[in-house]
Amino acid sequence: MMTGALVDELVEEPPPETAARLVRAVLLKSFLELLILCLVLGMAGFKYFNPTIRGKITQVGAVSVRGWVANPQAPGDPIQLELVIDGRLTAIMIAQEVQPEHAVGALFRRAEHPFRFSFQRLPAGTHSVQVYAVQTTPGRTLSLVPITNRAESFTLGPGR
Repeated sequence: MMTGALVDELVEEPPPETAARLVRAVLLKSFLELLILCLVLGMAGFKYFNPTIRGKITQVGAVSVRGWVANPQAPGDPIQLELVIDGRLTAIMIAQEVQPEHAVGALFRRAEHPFRFSFQRLPAGTHSVQVYAVQTTPGRTLSLVPITNRAESFTLGPGR
């Protein structure tokens, strides 16, 4: 039968240089694992949560908003759009086809779908307009993606 005292006598401590090298190796391995994890998570986040839909509001008026929207990853797919004026949902539409007058431009600008929202005349004053695209992420989660970086602001006079 062996006692604990005998086991302690048989095990030798490694020299300090060897222990220091082992600690450095374990720290380096942990750092590399953390770096790989961050890289994988960053790539997954970019792929699944980066809004790929782009667009522009080209004209804003008292009764309509015009512009274009494109999804470079699915240029032929229809895009559901929602118009928000002064923080309120005003209209919903689906931008589906490239109109003949935009066909040449669409070839050079990655299948832009023109859109035109029409609505009742807005009252005089300053208004903000934003168009959102409804985007489906993996798992069928719907998210609203603004097609421009910021809302368009404009002012309507009393006579317009």
